[in-house]
Amino acid sequence: MGHTVYFWTALIGCTLLVIQVILQVIGLGGDADMDAGSADVDADAHVDAGDPAHATSGNIFFGILSFKALVAFAGVFGLTGLSLEDSHSGFQQAALATLAGAAAMIVVAFLMRMLHGLGSSGSVVLRNALGHQAQVYLRIPARGEGRGKVTVELQGRSVELAAITDGEAIATGHVVKVVEVLTNETLRVTPL
Repeated sequence: MGHTVYFWTALIGCTLLVIQVILQVIGLGGDADMDAGSADVDADAHVDAGDPAHATSGNIFFGILSFKALVAFAGVFGLTGLSLEDSHSGFQQAALATLAGAAAMIVVAFLMRMLHGLGSSGSVVLRNALGHQAQVYLRIPARGEGRGKVTVELQGRSVELAAITDGEAIATGHVVKVVEVLTNETLRVTPL
């Protein structure tokens, strides 16, 4: 009876592990276990929704019970049970197989959490634009009577945002300075 349980557990766990690795290699294996979503632009929030350090999956217990960790448990549990079949009694074999499977599950959960932390959310934090120069892309009307557009370099990328000014109109192509972030789409600028 024990041999059959260990054999099928090892077979299913190792097969799922191989499938996961193959899918990951060809680019189809998503990171659904710990996906926290992402925010595109973050105007003034202090916690970024896509930041792995602030992910909503903060409960360690549920991180350990991810699909990848459970597959690791099944594979290691089954292989350990099979390898101890001749040298240990049924209870010792089950206890050691369970301990080895639990250790594998915890290690995989820890490694997945560490790997997930290496990613970046890609969110642009607009408050980083304060004091930066921007180039007027579409004319900015005078004294806040309308919006124009500016292009500003933020976090290694060029971002196009709406802009207003309190002074005279600013023509396309002029360089301006960001003096205030009004919303997650609009900046207040002043000519240089």
